Amino acid sequence: MKKELNESKDKFLSRGLLGFLVGLAMIIPGVSASTIAIIFKYYNKILYAISNLFKKFKLCFIFLLPIVIGAVIGFAFGFLTIQKLLNIIPFALVSLFAGLMLGSTPTLKDEVKDIKIKKKQILNIIIGFIIPLSLATISILLSNNSTNINKELLTDFPSIILYIIIGFLVAATQFVPGCSATALLMTMGYYKSITDTVSVTYITNNPSVILVYLSLILGFLIGCAIISNVINVLIDKFKNNIYFIFIGLSLGSVVGLFINTDMLNVYKNWGISNTFPYLDVILGIFLFITGIIFAYQFVLYTRKRNNQK
Repeated sequence: MKKELNESKDKFLSRGLLGFLVGLAMIIPGVSASTIAIIFKYYNKILYAISNLFKKFKLCFIFLLPIVIGAVIGFAFGFLTIQKLLNIIPFALVSLFAGLMLGSTPTLKDEVKDIKIKKKQILNIIIGFIIPLSLATISILLSNNSTNINKELLTDFPSIILYIIIGFLVAATQFVPGCSATALLMTMGYYKSITDTVSVTYITNNPSVILVYLSLILGFLIGCAIISNVINVLIDKFKNNIYFIFIGLSLGSVVGLFINTDMLNVYKNWGISNTFPYLDVILGIFLFITGIIFAYQFVLYTRKRNNQK
């Protein structure tokens, strides 16, 4: 793997583009950053670089730098555009991301294409599928008591611990293919409550929210350090089982996108409104199909390119 990182030094722009897409995936519901990394054949390299950052600092830092820069730019771009669109056409946008996620799932199967699907593999898929749906169910059951980031109590000790844990879980989604950071936050009911505070006006009027951001960042950094090493070890020892669980996670995440606290609020607004949102729903169905086709065509293109090497 060290040799492969050295060989990647001259691919600065391609890693920057990968970082941009990863950053975009962090803000877009349903798009898995890890799945993107697998499609670009960088997943194992990124895992190795992060888990060995302090052992082989120069090599790993140079490899990760363009990815991090691209991720920051992609995250900012996604946040400024996606947040506004979610307020206008939430169902359609989520449908698009669900289609992209579903269409890219075959990439995960490519990692274990020589393994025949038997009872054990089906069980692993089911386990993975249940996890995001369980999170979705919990978020719905607790929706009436969900914490609002605007409340002052978010800066007390229990709330800070909670957001460190959330940051840790967000980091985990960056290393588990099929899982999306935004989908996780939406499933838990924290997506809008967090993103709605990211403005100069809000921060100026509520400076204590910076403590929440720092808690999220701290949890994220701790998660990156721990999860990258754990996933590295698990893939080395149990690659076949892990990837079938990843497939289940990906499929479960697609369903979970439509069953969570934020989307329930969208459905409730449909009931309150005097007119059915035909545009949002019809556009959503169209974008869902388009997302599947586009993502799967990209998978086919990547397979063809890899076979030519």
